[in-house]
Amino acid sequence: MRSGSILLLGPTNSGKSTLLNKIVGKRVTMVSRKQQSTTFNQKTLFNLSEAEFIFSDTPGIFSSTKKISNKMTTSAFSELELAHIIYLVFDISKKNDFEIKKIIPTLENKIKKNQKVFLLLNKIDKVKKNKILQEINKFKNFDLFESIFPISAMSNDGIESLLEFTKNYLPKRKNKYSPKKKLFIKKDLFYSEVTREKIYDKVHREIPYQCKVQTEKIVKIKDEIKIYQMIKVYKKSHKNILIGKNGSTLKEIGVQARKEISIYENKKIHLFLFVKLFSEKSL
Repeated sequence: MRSGSILLLGPTNSGKSTLLNKIVGKRVTMVSRKQQSTTFNQKTLFNLSEAEFIFSDTPGIFSSTKKISNKMTTSAFSELELAHIIYLVFDISKKNDFEIKKIIPTLENKIKKNQKVFLLLNKIDKVKKNKILQEINKFKNFDLFESIFPISAMSNDGIESLLEFTKNYLPKRKNKYSPKKKLFIKKDLFYSEVTREKIYDKVHREIPYQCKVQTEKIVKIKDEIKIYQMIKVYKKSHKNILIGKNGSTLKEIGVQARKEISIYENKKIHLFLFVKLFSEKSL
C-alpha cells in the first residue's frame, strides 16, 4: 500500500482546479475563468488501486502589489514542506516567462532533496504537436523536474499515465483515510464555494472579488437539504448588479448553484440566497 501528499502549484488559470476535478471524477474545487478563483488551499482524497493520493489545490500564483493577492500566493507555498510530490502546472498555450523567472527559482530554493517535482504542461489540446515538443525541450534542462508530462485536464489526455507514474513515488505506508472520504472541507464552506463560483461565472466585473458567501444554516430532511446563504457586498451598486432586474441575476446564480450541489449530494436541494450590504470598513 502507498499513501502520499501531492501539492498542486501553478500560475492563476493554469488549470489546476480543472485537473483535480477531473482526477477525482466530480466537482471538488472551484473552477472559473477569472484569476484567483481558488482563495485557499483545498484538500481532496483520491484512491487508485491500493494507492492513496492526498491532493491539495492552492490559489493561483501571479505577480501583484495587492495585499490579498500576495497573501494567497504565500498560502500557495505554505504547505510545500508537507508534500511528498509537487505537481507544477503550466498553461502550455501561454507564454511562461513569469513561471521561469519567479516560480521555478522559488521552488528550487524551497524544495527538499526527498521531494519530487513533476512539471505538467497543461492544455495541450490548444496547441500543435511541435509546440508541445518545443516546451518539453525547453524545460527538460531544469534539474528541478523529476519528469515532464504534457496533459489536457479538459480532455483527460495524459492523466491516467500521470497517476500511474505518480503512484510509484508515493511512500509505502498504510492509507490514512477511508476511501469514502473525498473532501477535507466543511459542508457549509463547500456550499459557499459553489455559490461563489456561480457568482464568478455570472458577474463579469470586480464584484466577485469584493463579495463573500456565508452559509448560515443547513437543514436536512430525509432526501432533501435546505441551505440558507448570505452574500455580503460592500457597495450599493454591487448589490443592485448582483440582484439584477427583478431579481433575475440572483435567481440564475441560485439555480446554477442548486444544480451543482444537488449533483454532488445526490439529493433535492432548496437554496435560499440573501444579499446584504455591509460597510467597506468591515472588508
